[in-house]
Amino acid sequence: MYINKQNMGKAIQKLNKLANPLSFIQINTIKGFKYVDRAGEIVNSYCKGSAAPKFTMNLNGLIIDQPLDKTDQLKITTQTVWMKFNEVDSLDMVSNIFEKEAEKILNILDVDKISRVGWRNYFIYDFEDDKEKDCYFKKFSIIKNTKPQILRLEIETGKKFSASLMIEPVLNNDTKTDGVLFDVDLFIDGELERKDISRFLKEFRQYLCEEKGFLDLINDSFEKNVA
Repeated sequence: MYINKQNMGKAIQKLNKLANPLSFIQINTIKGFKYVDRAGEIVNSYCKGSAAPKFTMNLNGLIIDQPLDKTDQLKITTQTVWMKFNEVDSLDMVSNIFEKEAEKILNILDVDKISRVGWRNYFIYDFEDDKEKDCYFKKFSIIKNTKPQILRLEIETGKKFSASLMIEPVLNNDTKTDGVLFDVDLFIDGELERKDISRFLKEFRQYLCEEKGFLDLINDSFEKNVA
């Protein structure tokens, strides 16, 4: 979770050098209105023996809390399937769980086409001290005597999918250390085939892990701090 300061510059060669506390995946469905008739069937699929999951359900959507291990919440509406992961062992784990659950849900909803696949991740780097934090954010300022608190950026991925990035300061409540949050959202829009969900998630995962992809972008943000 920590970066070796002696190697700062091109230090982050593997994504696991950053903490990844939260991950979210969403697909937008086309003609997903069978949710209205089949929401109960979805809930049944998450029962553990005779015990029903904790859920809320109405015409606007279904929310299931902690449907599986390492998952915080599952939301399903007539237009979306969304899952939040609160324990991220690896991006592979997140992708594999979501693909399996999405396949089950889309079978119940009888959906073949989707309009969007999106994968959002939080990555955190802990600063060594306040000086390092102040230096990092101040270097992004274009106005004298100011330093930005939140940076919103569009990423040129060079791929068929799009991406955005937010950079903002955070506080680790456990260690009381300051850090920087990289909130990255990868997504693709269009009339997409359901079978392509796996391929898109694989492409997103590869981009996040490639040294010449997302990691290069993060390293460049630290290079801006070199005097």
